[in-house]
Amino acid sequence: MIDIQLAVERLTGAGEPLGTAFSGHAGVGVDLAAAGYVEEEFLVSGTASEWVYDVEFNRVPLASHPYMTRVLVRRPADPKAASGLVQLEPLHPNLDRANTWRSIHGWILRNGHAWVGVTQDTTCAELISRHFPERYNRLSVPVAGLVYDLLGQVSVALREGAFDVIADRITLSGWSATGSISRLYVQEGFINDYTLTDGTPSISSVLIGISSGAAGTAGYPLLSAGSDPLPLEHPRRTVSGAPVPVFEVLSEFESETHFPVLRRDSDATADRYRLYAIAGTSHANLDATGVLTNFPQFQAVGLDVPERRILEAPSDACMDSYIRALYEHLDRWAGDGVAPPAGRHFTPAGAVAGRTVELERDAFGNVVGGVRTPWTDAPLQSYVPHSTPAPGYCLAPAWTPLGDPARVAALVGHMVPLPAATVAGLYASDEEYALRFTAAVEASVADGFLLEAEAEALRGGITGRWAAFGTTTRG
Repeated sequence: MIDIQLAVERLTGAGEPLGTAFSGHAGVGVDLAAAGYVEEEFLVSGTASEWVYDVEFNRVPLASHPYMTRVLVRRPADPKAASGLVQLEPLHPNLDRANTWRSIHGWILRNGHAWVGVTQDTTCAELISRHFPERYNRLSVPVAGLVYDLLGQVSVALREGAFDVIADRITLSGWSATGSISRLYVQEGFINDYTLTDGTPSISSVLIGISSGAAGTAGYPLLSAGSDPLPLEHPRRTVSGAPVPVFEVLSEFESETHFPVLRRDSDATADRYRLYAIAGTSHANLDATGVLTNFPQFQAVGLDVPERRILEAPSDACMDSYIRALYEHLDRWAGDGVAPPAGRHFTPAGAVAGRTVELERDAFGNVVGGVRTPWTDAPLQSYVPHSTPAPGYCLAPAWTPLGDPARVAALVGHMVPLPAATVAGLYASDEEYALRFTAAVEASVADGFLLEAEAEALRGGITGRWAAFGTTTRG
């Protein structure tokens, strides 16, 4: 167990927190009070290490740096309502977005779980302190790569009762860039550095979201700005041997490059592992839900936030409905030892050669295998994981490495309506379509990939899907 010294200061006044659950100024977000929750923010200061590899690709400390970061907490107002499960999220380099919160907040709120977000990105911290100086002028994450120690230190503090949070169990998860951070936290051994007094890891389970372990530095980031990349063929790119349960969750986009590091499920005590690939989904959707408040908050202080639009029809396939069940399975495995459903992978269309492969698709253009969804098993559209930028949109923000708009749009999924004659051959009526869609939903529930609340929401949207298809293809 590493001896850590953290200074924790409750942060109040000077406006609302960046990324607050509900922004009165912007009029978007999630009403925590209605769910019996409160939001609190803390400044946390300590010392973290910058890491590099030696010649054998073992990590070694390069230097230690003092930092001051912020920790955003959402928890039940009544401690008696707390489940004891905390979702710990490294906030995303894209303006400190909370992608785990965006995806599973409904599941968190209805179960009494807590959520904790940690600012960890150097560029983000600088942008926040510059644009919101009244509240964050002391924020400092001075160099890249401190995130792993930040997460470890905050996780230990949570388990010891800091931040007014009941933390019997902690799930670490991230999505895209922060999914890759979760990968390194496990694979580089940080999970073994930060333990409780009995030697068990302070983090109880890990979910690695939409991160391909074989995708260069995108899937396996540099330890720090001065670190070499882990070689593409290095076995550590394949998740294995973790002391806690680990899930990997992929869309079609990441699955195209993940095959070189694909592995089997394991129920072994020292290697509990599953990979779930969700059919019909891509790395990103055009988010019009108004859950996250970061972008409008930054826009209100004059930061230009590029908008994403594509030439095709944006996908309506929602991975969020499925990952909420996965989070529940992951916690049951960590807490009660209940093994989750078997992993589900996609199938390559041909031999795996090189870094990117085509996925096998059915007669309607939809992917074969993986976690089945009603969008693909009761099809009205073909789901495609890559899109084309609309002129003047999908510009890459200055703080990202994406480059041109084509690379940004390539992350976004779209859908192509099936020909009307094809749909008529599949379903004689809207009632027949509803039966087929409902059967696919029930199959997902039976397989353990949909919780009842999400299944009910999908059932309630059947009529609208059929009507929308008819409007665009038959009207």
